[in-house]
Amino acid sequence: MHQETPIWIVTGDFGRATVNVTDRALVEHAHQQFNMLFMLDGAETTFRTGTTDLPLDRSSVILFNPWVPHLKLANDGEPTMILSLVIEQGWIDRMLEAQGLRSGLVFPNILERMTSAVQLAAQRLAGAISRGLCDSVEDREQPLMGLIDAVVAAYIAPEAATVAKGGRPIDFRIRKALLYIHEHAHENPRIDEIARTVGLSRSHFFEQFRRCVGASPRHYIDHIRMSAAMRWLSTSERSLVEVADELGFGAHSNFTRFFAQHMAVSPSEYRRQTFAVA
Repeated sequence: MHQETPIWIVTGDFGRATVNVTDRALVEHAHQQFNMLFMLDGAETTFRTGTTDLPLDRSSVILFNPWVPHLKLANDGEPTMILSLVIEQGWIDRMLEAQGLRSGLVFPNILERMTSAVQLAAQRLAGAISRGLCDSVEDREQPLMGLIDAVVAAYIAPEAATVAKGGRPIDFRIRKALLYIHEHAHENPRIDEIARTVGLSRSHFFEQFRRCVGASPRHYIDHIRMSAAMRWLSTSERSLVEVADELGFGAHSNFTRFFAQHMAVSPSEYRRQTFAVA
């Protein structure tokens, strides 16, 4: 049984910034947003995408573009202190455009070498979060923008930043599937059931969904359920039992396990440590 681990969480229009100390494994998942990972202290740890291991240590930075599936391996020994940013695409685009840069940021490499500028900016943001200095929107966004600026300068040539495309072509059956998922996310719909509802075989549905959305159906469903859980935990007075029931978990313990496998922290601790923007 895992004990509660230190975690500090700040949320806002930009997305979510988390500082936590953990040795847990995380199940494979994917974010609709960018996910940037910086090691702050402790033992090195390893993330994985596909069959590629990604070591996170003092000399590396991990940068996941939206919908790239990844997981974290359990630490062999001591825990790791990690700064994790889950940043909305629209927020980054607005920040880049305000600076006269091109929107449509895409990281060319998942694993990059840490630079002194990025390290300093990450430490400043993590320090502000862990010391509770992010009470206002300005307090939150100023150190965050400093880190994003350093990341862009280090790992993206502004003139080479990919221009956002018009979007992936969406098959009308996949549009129907997306609507179905959002309407039935609380039931944790089965892939076979969704495919049958939209008139596709399971294999064809999986292929079309990934082509149109950029993520697998399972990762998309889990993302929607986790997003709802985090929103309710940070902005409502629903009890954990009520949240678990509304998301279709047979037991509160199943919800707690699901949440911890994606966030490395229990839902009760997430609720205690989340600072939501009014």
